Amino acid sequence: MSPVRRARAADFPALGCALARAFHDDPFWRWMARPGPHYERRLEQAFLAQLHHLERSGGVIHTLQQDQGGALWSPPGTWGSNVVARLRHVPDLVRLCGLSGLPARLHGIRQVQALHPPTPHFYLQIIGVDPRAQQRGYARHLLDSVLTQCDSDGFPAYLETCNPHNVPLYQHFGFQVKHEFALPDQGPRVWCLWRDPIRQTAGNRLS
Repeated sequence: MSPVRRARAADFPALGCALARAFHDDPFWRWMARPGPHYERRLEQAFLAQLHHLERSGGVIHTLQQDQGGALWSPPGTWGSNVVARLRHVPDLVRLCGLSGLPARLHGIRQVQALHPPTPHFYLQIIGVDPRAQQRGYARHLLDSVLTQCDSDGFPAYLETCNPHNVPLYQHFGFQVKHEFALPDQGPRVWCLWRDPIRQTAGNRLS
């Protein structure tokens, strides 16, 4: 039985905490969230806000059986370009990065959004597994849950990452780097990756 299932609203608090642990040292979130006391709590609030926003906007949220991690997808035609909506309104952004850091963070996110392809696609906003549950193949299951649909329905997929170690992992699943640049204010590098659907043929079709 697959360890992946659709998340419900009741899963969001535990899933938000698991994602915060998964991204505790991620370069993007280290740049995005101001350091100091309550850093972990700010990450949890940011992920929880993202989960609720994605649910309201028609997103697909998959979690593991015990909410040890998840994947947040926007199906074709559901992703919005409003930066504020990405983390649920300006107060959420201010709480995450601080008022002084807000302009540079908004500018950086706009740079990322400007490269978002117009072709209909599945957009992987977030995928993460609690460090205590890693090395068990869960990330592969989370990816396969939607990439299989992409292939069967003929849709490409798209994502961004600021972790260089993730790039070859995504390439293993058929993604290719389309853009690479650095975020402002001493921010990390961003890799934007695109995956064309894999056409099923007699040779690769599952029996």
